Amino acid sequence: MKKYFLLSAIAIISLVFASCNPESDVKSIVIDFEDVTLNETGISSSKSFVSGNATFSLNKDEFWDGGIVCSSKTDSVTAGDKNQYSSISGNGAFKSKKYAVIYQPGTIVVNPSKAYTYKLKSMMVNNSTYAYLDMKNGSDYSRKFKTGDWFKLIITGYKNEVETAKVEFYLADFRAGKNILINKWTKVDLEKLNEVDKIKFTMESSDSGEYGMNTPAYACIDNIEFEETEIGNTNAK
Repeated sequence: MKKYFLLSAIAIISLVFASCNPESDVKSIVIDFEDVTLNETGISSSKSFVSGNATFSLNKDEFWDGGIVCSSKTDSVTAGDKNQYSSISGNGAFKSKKYAVIYQPGTIVVNPSKAYTYKLKSMMVNNSTYAYLDMKNGSDYSRKFKTGDWFKLIITGYKNEVETAKVEFYLADFRAGKNILINKWTKVDLEKLNEVDKIKFTMESSDSGEYGMNTPAYACIDNIEFEETEIGNTNAK
């Protein structure tokens, strides 16, 4: 009987400590785009769409004006701008069906909440088929990448319109003896961006000229991870 009461007391104490643990108010939120409705062609058809705790939008009315679309396209072999919605791996991260395609500049707005704040943790990134094959083979508008060339995605965080930090990820890097041309989903650490309410994507390339960048300004993203913290939980990390 004493053993029974001792075990019961331990269980009650454990529950009390668990309820007081600030980490219980912090959880991971992952946007994987599987909740987005696509049209018969396999892309999001409206000017904006919501996935998880964020809104993704076109800059104007058409993707050619820049922005972000959700896609389930699987064409990893067709070169050129007729194939602007596919990832080079032909799928989303971890072989999922859906992912997002950015044509710069692209912006994510974290949906406002009176109850929670959101810190960026990480994101999966990949080349689009369009950009990858242009860099690999060249085209009428861009050159085949050679020693010294590079193409990077710049991810900038904002909180209340103030920049928090930037993270640069090289989708291609042929500098200093490297021969990197990304063709698989790669996790990018974004903890440096900290707490955000907006994320902006831009790109830069060594293949640029008088009228700007020649490399197609496309990239694919998936599995955007946030740390969600309840407002008022000052003890949470």
